[in-house]
Amino acid sequence: MLKLAKVFQKGMVLQCGKRTCIWGSGISGEKVEISIQGRHAETEVNENGIWKAYIPALMQSGNETLTVRSKNEELVVDDVAVGEVWIAAGQSNMEFWMRYEKHYQEERVHCENSDIRFFDVPKISFDRQEDYFDYSRVGRWRKASEKDLEYFSAVGYYFAKELTKARRVPVGIIGCNLGGTASMMWMSEVSLKKAGLPWLKDHEEQMKGMDMEAYWKRQAKNRINDTGNPFSNTFNECALSRTVTLEEWQKVLGSLPVNFDLNFTDIIPHTIPCCLYEHMVKRIAPYTVKGVLWYQGESDDVDGRQVLYQDMLNAVIADWRTCWSDPQLPFLIVQLPGWERWLDLVNHDYKTIRKAQENVTKETAQTYLCSISDAGEQRDIHPKNKKIVGERLALLARGTVYNEDILCRAPILEKIEAKEQKVVLYFKNTGEELHVKGNKIDALEVFIQEEPVDFQYEISGGRIILTLDQKPEGKNIRVEFAQQKWFTVNLYNEADIPAIPFAETIELA
Repeated sequence: MLKLAKVFQKGMVLQCGKRTCIWGSGISGEKVEISIQGRHAETEVNENGIWKAYIPALMQSGNETLTVRSKNEELVVDDVAVGEVWIAAGQSNMEFWMRYEKHYQEERVHCENSDIRFFDVPKISFDRQEDYFDYSRVGRWRKASEKDLEYFSAVGYYFAKELTKARRVPVGIIGCNLGGTASMMWMSEVSLKKAGLPWLKDHEEQMKGMDMEAYWKRQAKNRINDTGNPFSNTFNECALSRTVTLEEWQKVLGSLPVNFDLNFTDIIPHTIPCCLYEHMVKRIAPYTVKGVLWYQGESDDVDGRQVLYQDMLNAVIADWRTCWSDPQLPFLIVQLPGWERWLDLVNHDYKTIRKAQENVTKETAQTYLCSISDAGEQRDIHPKNKKIVGERLALLARGTVYNEDILCRAPILEKIEAKEQKVVLYFKNTGEELHVKGNKIDALEVFIQEEPVDFQYEISGGRIILTLDQKPEGKNIRVEFAQQKWFTVNLYNEADIPAIPFAETIELA
């Protein structure tokens, strides 16, 4: 029987300007012909019943028909747009649905736009999970509308809205994300053994001696794994729609029926190493896309493991690029904002995670850093304003991936100089001049031999000139910016993008 992979449906968006991969299943040995927009491709179903073909590059369009034929069958998929396709990947802050976003109610009444479309990859982490729970609400293409907007990744929606407006093109977002997931779930086992062996050893120790047959039988009934209807999820409805306290959340748990089948004592399947790479990423690869939006890292903030994150993130990028057979697949990486604590979670060492994210974008080709350090919330790990994140990502994509001549990157420290009581900070990506929103530069500290010192500042173009209240007298000077657990950055460039955190020490003669 001739079939298309599930992601190829009515209402989908295909990538323009690149050869387009189409695949599915059928009867071994049969020829398959694919056509759209006057372009054609032929292939044959292999011995495993799988076929895959590449259509020559398509032109932008709002309404096309894809036809797939075998000897005795024909599949017709209409309402196909051709434009720009991006993957919205990561954990809960990328998953974060429009339903809970700060601007949702005002946005939904005027969001109707058939050029903005969204496909949510089913949140699957183990074999046969879809047999045990109802996934009929997900794994489908939706258009921006009052009825369907709540299902969109909020970051993905605002990104698509800005890109559609700026580029005048249909935009499709493929949501491949799941809350509470560390980078180790999104990579291959081969990569994990190289980049994050301590994570793997931890898991093996946890599973040692476990009756795996009994474990998987329990998972077939555990409501934690019922991820097909996000708005029936008690946690989402309680903890995402507003900032709740630990006491409020414990009350909610205590009010659940005793037969609710919610098992918190087991290892949750979606925390098993490599599970989402195998069950979610491979499900959509190699669907032709322009790039990946990556917002993740919170779950890698585990004591002693933060230093692994740079290699882990690079491993994720390399694995995904291999899946897509595209060594230059762009990754736009959201740098984590300031945050202190939420429920029973605390910020252990986000600054190391942030530095790892910055280093990846400095050292790995076609990766770019998105600054949202003015948009965190002190007591909530899920900032409710996702509009600012999506818009910043769209601006970054326009200037980097689409090569528009615009200021799109965050101001970042380039060098630092000191002479007597003057310390000069030189930034790049500033535009005409840096500016501060407020009476002082928040989260900026200066230390002489580890003792804090007061200072005055002035801004001149892309420079900040600090005048210290005391002479260093041959001692070391350390300048720290946004290195606390909780901070908001109020130092911006001409495009209103907040500066990247840093910490630098000057060794004075």
